[in-house]
Amino acid sequence: VNSGAISMMKAMGFSAGAVDALLVTRLAANGFTGPSGTLEWFAARANPAQTVATVDLDLGSYRLPRVAFKRFPIQIELAAVAEAGSKLSASVRSRGAAIRAIRVETYPGIIERVADADKFRPQTRGTADHSLPVCLAMALLDGDVTLAQFEQDRWRKPDVMDLVRKTTVTPAAALLAKMPGGRGASVDVEFEDGSTLSETVEVPEGDAKRPMSAASLEAKFMNAAKPVLGPKRSAEVMALVSRLETL
Repeated sequence: VNSGAISMMKAMGFSAGAVDALLVTRLAANGFTGPSGTLEWFAARANPAQTVATVDLDLGSYRLPRVAFKRFPIQIELAAVAEAGSKLSASVRSRGAAIRAIRVETYPGIIERVADADKFRPQTRGTADHSLPVCLAMALLDGDVTLAQFEQDRWRKPDVMDLVRKTTVTPAAALLAKMPGGRGASVDVEFEDGSTLSETVEVPEGDAKRPMSAASLEAKFMNAAKPVLGPKRSAEVMALVSRLETL
């Protein structure tokens, strides 16, 4: 599901679970019975560590403030690479054909999931939006990574795949030493004339340690909403949401 060639089933993980939960709730509401004897036997022998349920009201222990929010519609571990590529884009996009090599350094676990052999030759959208070289190439050439790029098969275009072939990915010793559990990345772009451009993102925007800015949140919403609602309605929805607490 998470490695190699990614199928469409990857996007159904949470939704399929929700559908099953709704189904069993409706069945139970209509009197459908399950293997209660088996469940009671298991519960009697499970020896739970805690017999009394408690509710922790300490705001500091809530999970929500520690949740990452993706700036880009791609695998979350690609956020740093996409951000680095977007930052470099203004200086790179007009010189794309003159790029000799792209070198990326990131964490070994991330490399296993988003820079394996299948990610360098994606055949499906699901594999493309989990591909480090593809998402980096689009960020460098277009200045962003958006839903529209995947819907329009931007990742299949010759200029994108040309940069994919020029990309190598290796473990980041410096990042590992400084932030062992991070999701950062370093990107170096070398041109045919020997000049280079570099960008390092230690903590990607959207991480719990670096929440998305209001501008990035608005841009992400508009990119997703405009094709469905149109510019005017999308702006109206965004304005309404921004003042929810005052309604």
